[in-house]
Amino acid sequence: MLLGIAAGTLIGVWLPDLGRALGPLGIAFVKAMRMMVSPVLFCTIVEGIVRHGAARDTGATVLRSILIFLAITLAALGLGLGAALILHPGEGLVLAPDTAMLDLVAQQVRARAIAGPGDFLLHIVPDTLFSAFTAGDVLPVLFVAALVGFGLLRIGEAGAPIVRGIEALTRLQFAIFGFLIRAAPVGAFGAIAFTVGTYGVGFIGSLGMLVATLALACALLVAGLLLAVRLATGIGPGGLWRLFRDEILIVLGTSSTEVVLPRLIEKLEAMGCPRGIVGLTVPLGYSLNLAGTAVYLIVATLFLAEAVDVTLSPSRILAYFAVMLVTSKAAAGVTGSGFSALLLTLSLMPDVPVGAAALLIAIDRFLSEIRALTSGTANVAASLLVTRWSGVRPALPTPRRGE
Repeated sequence: MLLGIAAGTLIGVWLPDLGRALGPLGIAFVKAMRMMVSPVLFCTIVEGIVRHGAARDTGATVLRSILIFLAITLAALGLGLGAALILHPGEGLVLAPDTAMLDLVAQQVRARAIAGPGDFLLHIVPDTLFSAFTAGDVLPVLFVAALVGFGLLRIGEAGAPIVRGIEALTRLQFAIFGFLIRAAPVGAFGAIAFTVGTYGVGFIGSLGMLVATLALACALLVAGLLLAVRLATGIGPGGLWRLFRDEILIVLGTSSTEVVLPRLIEKLEAMGCPRGIVGLTVPLGYSLNLAGTAVYLIVATLFLAEAVDVTLSPSRILAYFAVMLVTSKAAAGVTGSGFSALLLTLSLMPDVPVGAAALLIAIDRFLSEIRALTSGTANVAASLLVTRWSGVRPALPTPRRGE
């Protein structure tokens, strides 16, 4: 992965035309991994509900997960707000997006706009049972999986063959992921080469303060989460790094946490987290625990307000804060979900022009890496905390010989 990232950067700098031509390598890898996300989410949630064996136990796990997700989101927004107010990343900038970027933003706003709570509800319910798996959104899959899981609990022994089939399908999907993940260095090579070749490295300078502010806020959040895990479970950051370092590098290269979903589940189970808990907490986290997106929303909004010379009063900032509690979840499961959530937020709160978000398109690849790493860490931490809250103490697995 490191060689792929380094080689892609060099190709993008020295041979930008070739770098742009290598873009399909990164896109193909992420598409190949994402095509498996919906069925894996479905199977793990259904298994998680069935393994609990009772709606009450399932509800307790979901409630604990949601409470921890909410606490993490509040901490993420608070740290992002504090970092942006202290560092003022957009102060003194005079930036103007080009026409092509404004057109792209307009298209995304039309594609992602959600009119209100009713529209959001309709977005969760799929048109058909099977369209939930083809739309590319996480929330309809969660809805269908919950219905199937509780339905299997209701019919009891009659559903046993279906449960065994789902368990076998889960093992098959994990095996397929194992094949696909071997191509991760190639995907990272193509994605980085395309980004650097298309935009160059010079543009980072003008937006460097934004990157630094986001990185600082996310680093503080990750440190807080690791401290909470250490206090609750006794597992230190060093042990987590050794266990999850491969996944961290894959997320860094692909800017996506979805591509490591099965590996996170496997390793959390190896730490002693019950399958019934992990099967619910991890998939739910992919739609309700986007901590990196939450930090990004508040930092990017205040950056854009300063860059286009819009003054936000404390009351308006608090209003944005409240709206982002919802919009940080609303774009879950779509490509570039962080940027889509930002567009949704700006379209609901008209203080900052939506078109100003075009300033961030060129650098969104690098911001996405920070968001993805933060969200991935938050999902691991949340799973460990829910496990401990449920009365089970996770621990690092014993290394096999040669590891």
